[in-house]
Amino acid sequence: MKELHTEAAYWCTFDTGITQWPQLTSSCSTKALVVGGGMSGLLTAYMLHERNIDFILVEAKEISEGSSLASTGLLQYCSDMMLHELRKHIGKQKADLFYVSCFNAVNQIGNIAKRIEAETGDVQLHTRSSLQLCSEPIDALKLEKEYEALSSLQLPCELWDQQRIARHFPFSKRSALITHQDAEINPHLFVIRLAQFLSKYNQAIFERSKMTGFDKLADGSYQVTINNEHRIHAEYIIHAVGYHYEQLQQPQLNFFINRSYVLVTDPIDDLSFWHERMLIWETARPYLYMRTTKDSRIVIGGLDERSSILNEKDALQKSKQLLLELNKLFPATETGIAYYWNAYFHEPKDGLPYVGSDQDDPKRIYLLGYGGNGMVYSMLGANLIAQIISGAMEQPELASILSVTRT
Repeated sequence: MKELHTEAAYWCTFDTGITQWPQLTSSCSTKALVVGGGMSGLLTAYMLHERNIDFILVEAKEISEGSSLASTGLLQYCSDMMLHELRKHIGKQKADLFYVSCFNAVNQIGNIAKRIEAETGDVQLHTRSSLQLCSEPIDALKLEKEYEALSSLQLPCELWDQQRIARHFPFSKRSALITHQDAEINPHLFVIRLAQFLSKYNQAIFERSKMTGFDKLADGSYQVTINNEHRIHAEYIIHAVGYHYEQLQQPQLNFFINRSYVLVTDPIDDLSFWHERMLIWETARPYLYMRTTKDSRIVIGGLDERSSILNEKDALQKSKQLLLELNKLFPATETGIAYYWNAYFHEPKDGLPYVGSDQDDPKRIYLLGYGGNGMVYSMLGANLIAQIISGAMEQPELASILSVTRT
C-alpha cells in the first residue's frame, strides 16, 4: 500500500490513551464489513452502531494512521465549488440539497463529538466561523453572488467589506464571506475516540487485518479473505479506503490526483490578533487554508499541485513558502516551523464525493469522501450507507447526487 503522506506527526502528539486494536485471528461472520479504519470507516461504523446493524471493521495498517493524520481538521459547510456555481452544474434543487446536507453534517459531527467525548476524551472540537477572503478584486462579485445564494437557503453568513475586515484583522482585502457554525477538530484524535467509543460497546474492530480478496457466493453474500488466511462472511462490503483508490478497480470514477503541503508553527504566546480564531481560506484556486490549534499554533496548508507522487524532497521548501504566505497576512507574527508534511488528496471533476453501490454488484458499497471537505463528505456518506444497509433510504435525492454511477 502506498504512503499517503510524509511525516504528518503533529496530531498524534496529543495523548490518546489506548490506541491498539487486535488483529483478526479467526474466521467470523457479520452483516456489514467495513474496510478502512480512517474517518470514513469509523463514521460509517458509528452510524451502523446507532442503527443496531451488525458490523466488523478491518484496517490494513493501524486505526487513524492514514489521511486522518494529514488532514488539517477544518469542518466547513461550503465546498470548493461555490453554491451559485454548483447550481449551474447540477441544477438549483440538487445544489441546494447538497449544501444544506453539508451544513447539517457539520452539526452532526459536532453532536457525535460531544457524545463520544463524554465517554472517551477530548477531540478538540470548537465551533468557528470561516473567513473566505477575496483573493483578487475580480472575485468580489463572486463573493456577492455566493452570499446571496447562501442567504436564500438561510445558511448563516455575512458579507464583510474592506473596512470591516481591517477593523478585525491586520490585513486588508476588498471583501470577505463569513460563514458561521463551521468548526475545527483534531481529526486523528476524533477517529481514535470513535474507535474507543465503539470498543466500549464491544464492536469488532481489527487492525493489521488487510482484505486480500473476496468471493461472491451463490446467495449474493461474500466470503472475504483477511491477510490471506482468515475468512469473514458478510452480506455487504463497505469500501471506505480513502486515497487507497488502487484497491477498488473502479476506472469510471472521474477525479484528479493532487498533493498538498501543510505546516504547523511553533506555539505562539498571544493569538489575540486572530479575530475569534476564524478558519481562513480564499477565493483563489488552488487556495491557502489556515486555522489555530488548542496549543496556540497555526496550521496552514495549500500550494496544491496536480501529481500522483509525494514531493518529500521539497516539502521543507514548500513549508517555508507557506510561512511567507502566513506572514503576508499577519506580518507581526514571529514563529517557526515545528511540523510539515506533503499529502495526497483526490479532487472529483464535479466537486462532489462518491457514495453508493457498485453498479454491477449492489451490496458492494463505496464511501469516497474526495474533495476539499473530506470529513463533512464522510459524514454524508456514513449516513447514506447506514440507510442503504438498514433498508430505509431516507435521502434518495442526495444518494442520486453522490452516486458512484453518476455521469
